Amino acid sequence: MTHNQLKFGLILAVSLHAFDELVLTIALPTIVHDLGGSDWYGISLASYILASLISVVWAGTSIDQRGPVRIFLIGYALFAIGLVLAALSTTMMEFVMARAMQGLGGGISWTIAYSITNIVIPSHQRPRMIAWLDSAWLIPSLLAPTAGGYIVDYLDWHWVFMGQLPFLLIAAAILYPHLKPLAKNQPATTKSTSVNDLWQAIRIAAGAGLLITIMAKPIDWLWLLAIPVSLMIAWRPLVTVMPRGFMLIRPGLAASVMLLFLIEVAFFLADLFLPLMMIEVRQLSSSVTGLAFTCCAITWVGASFFQAWLSSRLTVHQSLMAGGVFSLIGIALLASLLYPQVPFWMIYVAWGVEGFGMGLAFNTAFSATMDYTKKGEEGATSTATGIAGSLSMGLAAGIGGAIVNHGRVTGSGLSDALGMIWLLAGIISLISLWVIYSRFKTPPKPIH
Repeated sequence: MTHNQLKFGLILAVSLHAFDELVLTIALPTIVHDLGGSDWYGISLASYILASLISVVWAGTSIDQRGPVRIFLIGYALFAIGLVLAALSTTMMEFVMARAMQGLGGGISWTIAYSITNIVIPSHQRPRMIAWLDSAWLIPSLLAPTAGGYIVDYLDWHWVFMGQLPFLLIAAAILYPHLKPLAKNQPATTKSTSVNDLWQAIRIAAGAGLLITIMAKPIDWLWLLAIPVSLMIAWRPLVTVMPRGFMLIRPGLAASVMLLFLIEVAFFLADLFLPLMMIEVRQLSSSVTGLAFTCCAITWVGASFFQAWLSSRLTVHQSLMAGGVFSLIGIALLASLLYPQVPFWMIYVAWGVEGFGMGLAFNTAFSATMDYTKKGEEGATSTATGIAGSLSMGLAAGIGGAIVNHGRVTGSGLSDALGMIWLLAGIISLISLWVIYSRFKTPPKPIH
């Protein structure tokens, strides 16, 4: 099996995951309106993400013990079932459950792609391979916003999900033969560890889900009870599955995973609620809104390949700092669109800048996590980074959705709520810059 064959299969798998996520971002305002229940906007985003949080732990443990092929088949089956259920949904409750099913499959697909990169690809080639995986978002970013906008505006949103099924089956048929040789036997002594890891992930998702759900409700005495309970449920298992020193941002693997978490929280706080600003505040179409995501994806992929070229010329600290600064500028430009005097096309500039910053920062930070991973623990690192990604997106969706809901309850308006969300994104971006400065200026040497 050549690296080129494996690369093609992994890129195709990630492309399908990317297409589904990008299409939903465009279609969700219409879906929520059609099924009824604007309060479900944040929860419908979070359900996918929290479910994927569970499956990345499941997949990481399974890959380390059995290889990727078994969990790959399970993940694709779950994703296909989720697509069908989403298309057949008649209520928001049904839709949220279907998205959770898709999340289980999507988390597995994501974990497989990056675990195999860590296992098979030599360390000096990983930045370029990560750039190729990032490029898997390019074609979907060109097609999904336009196709999704057209389907929503002129056809029916149900086809957003049914239309993906043939491509999912094709991808499974192509990738399966290349993953099968990587299968390995599961040591009997690790079965209890696998169950324990999965239970830890369920507790993290349950705690985060409770936190997100209660935050979506009006502030009352339940907050005082439920928020501490949610933290108690999730805190210990989160510390257990994350790298040692994660909460203290210890230099090395822990700091690299924490940085991924922070930059993704800031990005998703801005990105997930961009359609609300464009469609509901600016009164623009889904098709016009989708072009912003296209701009972001193009510059993200371009910056990823640029960073792969820069990796032998700049230090990790320099690449991360440049990416963090560009990301902060992109969020600031996005927030400026809340002022009606700013032309709508500024969103394309803003999200192009944001994509460039994320391409630099994400690629560099992810390469760092692989460099600090011990041999035989590739699945564990992919689990940690997957949890960081899922948790960051879930918390961003939940917290942002809560701010939007409270804005509606208090009558402060959607624009004020979005401004608060993007102010929070900017603050988290500043925190990530502090982490880069304090933990990556003189980082420890990579393990390999």
